[in-house]
Amino acid sequence: MILLFVQVAFTWPLWINSHDYPRIPLLGMNFLIRPDLDIFWLIVMGCAGSGLIIENIFRLWGGFQQKSLGEHRSLSSVFHFLWMILCIAMLFVMLTNQQRIQAWAWQILLYGICFSAFNPAESLKWIRRLTISIYFYSAVSKLDASFLQSHGQVLLDGTLKLLPFEIALSESLRTAIVCSFPLVELLIAILLCFRLTRRWGWRLSLVLHLGLILILGPFGLNHHVPVLIWNAFFLLQNSLLFAGGNFQSGENGEKNVSRSRSRELLGRIAMAIALMFPATEWFNLCDVWPGWGLYASRGAKVQISIERDDLKKLPTDVVQHCFRTAANPDHARLDLFRWSFAETNAPAYPEDRFLTAVALAVIQNYGVEDRFVFIYSGTANRWTGDREVVEISDLKTLQRFAEGFWLNTQSVKAEAAENLAD
Repeated sequence: MILLFVQVAFTWPLWINSHDYPRIPLLGMNFLIRPDLDIFWLIVMGCAGSGLIIENIFRLWGGFQQKSLGEHRSLSSVFHFLWMILCIAMLFVMLTNQQRIQAWAWQILLYGICFSAFNPAESLKWIRRLTISIYFYSAVSKLDASFLQSHGQVLLDGTLKLLPFEIALSESLRTAIVCSFPLVELLIAILLCFRLTRRWGWRLSLVLHLGLILILGPFGLNHHVPVLIWNAFFLLQNSLLFAGGNFQSGENGEKNVSRSRSRELLGRIAMAIALMFPATEWFNLCDVWPGWGLYASRGAKVQISIERDDLKKLPTDVVQHCFRTAANPDHARLDLFRWSFAETNAPAYPEDRFLTAVALAVIQNYGVEDRFVFIYSGTANRWTGDREVVEISDLKTLQRFAEGFWLNTQSVKAEAAENLAD
């Protein structure tokens, strides 16, 4: 719960829509994107989170005061109810803007399902399984040629930057070191699966996250604070999950047994899906972050470049994230990720559908319909890193291309303009 409040505080513009970055709903349903409804669910999320903090304080106080079993049951019911409300609110605010499906937010949502459906002992088991799956899927997402050629090399450069001396590595040695990054994650996942090796997996996970904090921190690649906070969270979480003891269930005497069983059944179904669905990212079905493709580079890429003479049509806050490239000197490429960080303090959702929608919104909102170049580089081949490239330079073709995605690719502003036109 503390993670939710801290991360939302650091990425506050993303959640209250106080930014100019295109807002792309997950589903193209107008009733979901009303501003008042969005604010309502954000307030509900805050109230439920605050209620959970107060409930935990009362629970601790009740433990010290040795309250009656009936009072503990009442607090337990409040606990399940508040987590359920928080999950519903988070789901709705994610539906109104795909960019809010940050990896840490998705993790909290899945944890919330556990807390709302299970008793503490059962929650611990499912959260352990979910944590192991994060390491497993994250490792598999980086076992490909594109990671060895791009993001893995960046992480290695960040590691070398921490050294007090310069060191020159051969290409083969660099490749071997980069290969070790996902293999360490995979080893952690395997070690955490078994009781006899669990503590070794926990210790190795601490080394991994401490290393990432150093590599991604101000002395390394200087990434944004929420990334460092999330890694620090894993240090604390893994110590609680894999180094401590098991919780005892305190709900054996719950009055409404049928309701409890129904809730647990739904929880098991939801968590089973959460554990298996990320595997479909290997076949381009699940999105990268819900599929735990962390620091992965295999996913499809999107670039949008605008003719330099038309940059005057763009706001100054957008132009400052445009730069010239040698490949297309007559155009300026808009860096969608830098623009996202500047506007929302959060990374852009790294999905081709979302980035295509953002590019389309820029073209439509700023009147550069015939003065752009859109380049789509498909998912990289796992073994060669090769991508299929599509180049588009007219609006109608880009709109048809965007319609090929299963989920929504229209921004809120663009939808509003279409409604007015109708």
